[in-house]
Amino acid sequence: MAQEVAATNAQAQNQQVAATNAEPQNPIPTPAGDDEEVLELGNLKSDVWKHFTKIKKGELIKAKCNYCKKLLAGESNNGTSHLRNHLRTCMQKRIQDGKQKVLGTNFVSKGKREMVATQFNQAVSKQDLAVAIIMHEYSLSIVDHLYFRKFLSGLQPLFSVPTRNTIKTEILKIFESERSRLMKMVGSNKGRVAITTDMWTASNQKKGYMAITAHYVDNSWILRNHILRFAYVPTPHTSGRLAKVLLD
Repeated sequence: MAQEVAATNAQAQNQQVAATNAEPQNPIPTPAGDDEEVLELGNLKSDVWKHFTKIKKGELIKAKCNYCKKLLAGESNNGTSHLRNHLRTCMQKRIQDGKQKVLGTNFVSKGKREMVATQFNQAVSKQDLAVAIIMHEYSLSIVDHLYFRKFLSGLQPLFSVPTRNTIKTEILKIFESERSRLMKMVGSNKGRVAITTDMWTASNQKKGYMAITAHYVDNSWILRNHILRFAYVPTPHTSGRLAKVLLD
């Protein structure tokens, strides 16, 4: 009798396991509406659609902002006035357009940082890149390096990385500006100016160089020194060649 009961229980347990593993004949439907389907614009010719993507989300047609990803009504009978109104207030669009100031750190003198509100400016960023190349003696070819350009694109997609010739022109502009400023500074000084020269030959290049430096005490009684001229002097260093360098 006990054996029959045990067999009956085992058979019932096996049927229960088989029913559990079997796929249901009427599975519970998965809720729709989570997936997005990008739709063609078709006859929509309004320029506002340059900033939106028309999608189908569930049974609804939506217009997704390409900047902040917000969903707005996208049916044809909804018009485009609400889309234009959104573009006027979309913060992400203003940031990418360079119109919205962003609070962040800014480097000041001697490496110190301060919190300021700034906005993207192509000309200022190009000048900052030129100053970085000057101060750290980077090669001009750095602007052609693939991963350097990728790094800049990740920081600011709107920044157009200048070519090698463009950044060279920017560096020469900075040089002329700094030279004019230095000449005005030395010219307005009331004291005397001492001029010294220094020459050396680069052993690896076998080329000679000359640096001309001005030393003076400014009107605030602070000792200043500035390089006025840095020139290549062909060897041998004859008096005629040195005079030509000084006159140039």
